[in-house]
Amino acid sequence: MIKTERLPIILFAMFCLVCGLWSGLQRIGWNIALSPMVAHHGAIMVGGFLGTLIALEKIIPLRKRILFLIPVLNAVSVAFFFADQIKVSIYLLILSSASLVLVFLYYFRSQRSIIYVLMSLGAVCWLVGNVLLLSSFFYPLAFPWWVAFALYIIAAERMEIMKFLPVSSTAKQFFIGLLFIFGIGVVLSFHGVGRMVSAVSLIAIAAWLMKHDTITLNLKRKRLPQFTAITLLCGYIALLLTGIFFWSLSDQWLAYDAIVHAFFLGFVFSMIFAHGPMILPGIMGLYGTPFSKVLYVWLVILQSSWVLRVISDIYMAMEIRRVCGMLSAIAIVGYFVTMAILTFSSRQHAKVR
Repeated sequence: MIKTERLPIILFAMFCLVCGLWSGLQRIGWNIALSPMVAHHGAIMVGGFLGTLIALEKIIPLRKRILFLIPVLNAVSVAFFFADQIKVSIYLLILSSASLVLVFLYYFRSQRSIIYVLMSLGAVCWLVGNVLLLSSFFYPLAFPWWVAFALYIIAAERMEIMKFLPVSSTAKQFFIGLLFIFGIGVVLSFHGVGRMVSAVSLIAIAAWLMKHDTITLNLKRKRLPQFTAITLLCGYIALLLTGIFFWSLSDQWLAYDAIVHAFFLGFVFSMIFAHGPMILPGIMGLYGTPFSKVLYVWLVILQSSWVLRVISDIYMAMEIRRVCGMLSAIAIVGYFVTMAILTFSSRQHAKVR
């Protein structure tokens, strides 16, 4: 049965996603009606959308209704961006990210796992990035911390899934060490030595995940496991390339755009695509893992769009870059619409049975 109390938050998260994509298309040059959101594409996507999804997923197992305020605050922040009340939006993101830190510390207190140390650090990084944004209104200053937020949460989730794989404790400790080294690069704000530290650690983290994650096992299987493996592999390749871009594109005019979208489109959204069939039905209170080969269409469009975008950034091909932005938006919207249809269809089929 669908948990109806969660539906408004899920719809708010989708609203945040649409606003984030809309503002991104405005920024990249599409002639869409302008709004105050256009300058805040990053905060809307990372805080409004990604933060809402992560917070909602993590509070559900705790079964405390008051905690639903955390994703609600994330989502409502976008409405204030829309109304050009920027400081109010960022204050809401600061409050929700600080609350998420407390949620992960609660998890750690009850389970004493390195997984929740990483998740806590990720939430702290999100909080720091939000505070820096409030103090400077300069997105490149917040960007390294938001990267760490997404990377630590995703890495912790993959470690949780890999608990039952034959990965040695030494290998896991090495991986944790790489994540902490990346954190040093973040503290140094991706400049000078920090840029090199970040680049090398990202490359090493991606290589470790490609070697130790479930990819090899699931590539040999069919349907959803195979789709998940292929999508994870795409994400890890994007993460590796993000590290290479840190190292090699720093002097390019559009290097920042290439790095941001290689990471968030290539890596983060690949992880969302991979986990979506398992997590999204659970968030709605449903059982099952819906799948269709149509999901491959959106995966191919997403991967092609960000790769072509990076190439257009390097060669300053602005029209191609604009088209790539639209293709990314189509892939993301198409994926979530497909997942909604598949989830609803599987629920209807379960009722018939």
